[in-house]
Amino acid sequence: MLWSKNSFTLCALVALLLCFSSHLIASPGKRDLINAVERGSLSQVRALLNQSDRTIEAHDKSEALLSSIQQGHEGIAKLLIASGSDANVRAEDGYSALMLATRNDRIGIVQALLDAGADINAAGDDGMTALMVASQRNHMEIARLLLDSSVDVDAANDAGVTALMLASQMGNQIVIQYLLQANAQINSQAKNGATALMLAAQNGHQAATMVLLAGGADVNIEAENGATALLLAKVYKHKGVVDLLRKAGAK
Repeated sequence: MLWSKNSFTLCALVALLLCFSSHLIASPGKRDLINAVERGSLSQVRALLNQSDRTIEAHDKSEALLSSIQQGHEGIAKLLIASGSDANVRAEDGYSALMLATRNDRIGIVQALLDAGADINAAGDDGMTALMVASQRNHMEIARLLLDSSVDVDAANDAGVTALMLASQMGNQIVIQYLLQANAQINSQAKNGATALMLAAQNGHQAATMVLLAGGADVNIEAENGATALLLAKVYKHKGVVDLLRKAGAK
């Protein structure tokens, strides 16, 4: 007997409902865990993890970990890490848990992730690393922690930009000092030829420029377009930086 159109539609609907209901039945642990994380309830998260009649998949714990980091729930994040959540889990934008914790300036979570074996040099889809994020955002304590943990100080993103260049661009002189103390290559050039000194000069960061000059930055390196630190300081009318560069022998 042939199926009628209505019968086929009804069967398809029943099958869809059964599939949907089975999905709901299969994942209450995940939903409850995520809800508890979103509420910031450490006690509820602990209770869910300790319930012997619930099986929470590793993937669900990792998703909960990302949520706790993004929302700044440090205690919950540490609990999830201790319970076996993947310390190297990545968010949809390619950022690792360590990079997210760094971006949100959560040094306690950063330390917990490192202790759990997080890849300190993991890079996002754009080539950024946790050290680059800390350097750009002036998260000094996290930068110091990463530098004390055998991080690759000269790693570069997809544009060839290093942590030192990012710190210099933002004028974060303390982080610049940390990076130079860790032997960051002061005269490294990005893919367009830019150096840390050029970026500091272009943005008028006198203190950063002074730190770089004291560290031995080459004042006369040229970018691909022929620009130098002095030329950039002139173009953007940063007289104080111009004076510093000229005293350092810039031509």
